[in-house]
Amino acid sequence: MVAIIDANLTRFGKRKESLLELAGEVVLPLIRKNEIDFVVVSNSYSGEFNSLSGINNLITTYLSIDRVPSIRVDNTSGSGGSAILVAKSLLDSKIAKTVLVLGVEKMSEKNTKQVTSVIASLLPSEEKIAGLTLPSLAGLMTKEYMRRYNASREAFALVAVKNHYNGSLNPYAHIQKVLSLDEVLNSPIIADPLTLYEFTPISDGASAIVMVSDEDAYSFTNKPVFIKGIGASSDTSYLSERENILSINAVKIAGLTARKMAKVDQVDFAELHDMATVLEIVEAEELGLLKKGEGWKAYYDNYTAINGEIPINTSGGLNSKGHPIGASGVAQAVEAFLQIRNEAGSRQVKNARVGLSLSMAGFGNSATVVVYGDEP
Repeated sequence: MVAIIDANLTRFGKRKESLLELAGEVVLPLIRKNEIDFVVVSNSYSGEFNSLSGINNLITTYLSIDRVPSIRVDNTSGSGGSAILVAKSLLDSKIAKTVLVLGVEKMSEKNTKQVTSVIASLLPSEEKIAGLTLPSLAGLMTKEYMRRYNASREAFALVAVKNHYNGSLNPYAHIQKVLSLDEVLNSPIIADPLTLYEFTPISDGASAIVMVSDEDAYSFTNKPVFIKGIGASSDTSYLSERENILSINAVKIAGLTARKMAKVDQVDFAELHDMATVLEIVEAEELGLLKKGEGWKAYYDNYTAINGEIPINTSGGLNSKGHPIGASGVAQAVEAFLQIRNEAGSRQVKNARVGLSLSMAGFGNSATVVVYGDEP
């Protein structure tokens, strides 16, 4: 088993700083306190967005820790979860004793059309030629969910209302603005029927955690957060070959694996991959947090609110906190760290002892689920 003993986050948003400067902002406070012997960098598109390669070595040089070995993990929008899995493996194998996991992405140097095109490159060429993008897939999923389960259109907008409220409580969030249901529904349509505020913004930012073996954790802090379980799974990249657009098998299997390893049935909160509002609902159903086909109803009675039965995306999620792609999965771990240590301020979940995060690549191409707890 392994534990997180320190964490840090930059403000997400459209930042003037370079990618290296964002990395330095989040990492320097951590390496001044902790001696690191391996660096795992979660980053997906430094080549496409910033014309930089070998980003892990550029970062360690920038931080003056050149001799610390490092690797870059790229698994598109699931890179953060994959980086945590790699770090855990380094610790379990005794290759490293103290691992820094850094997630960083600088996206705002490209315009929306360019960013959408770069991200769509993860889709098979035949589906791209047909006009598919990740937002259009979210629109298709929403329509099918409404048709199959007789769900209301407003339920998906309520996900955005809840997450933007949570984001307004998060000083690190990209969008710190409370939205009404009407504001969400009346914002410009991006992929019918979903609107602007139901998708994540294009963000820059960085996040980082320091991980050690659990037997060493209490020598660093009296409040370590343990990674009790982790699961990873993949599915075909061809959406047209999947049996059911409303089933994300990689998420379901990764969740079952992580819970089995953690030996927990219930969690106190969850950070999910809400690139679009519909994904939060479908993912929550696949993970057993909400009932299949009825998850949409939970958003009418605050069931998933910070003070609800199962708080989801207390950070504001990708929807409000932002989605600097390489940083997102690591930022989920930072939120779990803060919640379990009772350090989440006005968005603190009462009695938060066990949490879950989902880091997902593409539209369910792969997924990593992590279960965190206050005990090993």
